[in-house]
Amino acid sequence: MPRSRFDFRQMGFGSGNTASLWKRLTFLVAIPAIVLCAVNAFSGHGHQEREPFTKYEYLRRRTKRFPWGDGDRSLFHNADKNALSEGYEDETPPAE
Repeated sequence: MPRSRFDFRQMGFGSGNTASLWKRLTFLVAIPAIVLCAVNAFSGHGHQEREPFTKYEYLRRRTKRFPWGDGDRSLFHNADKNALSEGYEDETPPAE
């Protein structure tokens, strides 16, 4: 059987040279992809105004109080982004 002039093993894609292939993929694909994702994540996105509160009857239902704090805030509550059942915290008077 005549040997082919084009041999993948000579290009470094054979079974004996996989470490070199993964090293090239790491430096030529993975690291630039991580850098591009970091630039996208930390680029200066403008501040977005939050949406005005609209009370819908199907959102923010509290049939059972949360077992921590005052029972109305979730475990990962963010006062700037998450509204309570009656509105945002800085727009509503505190309950007495």
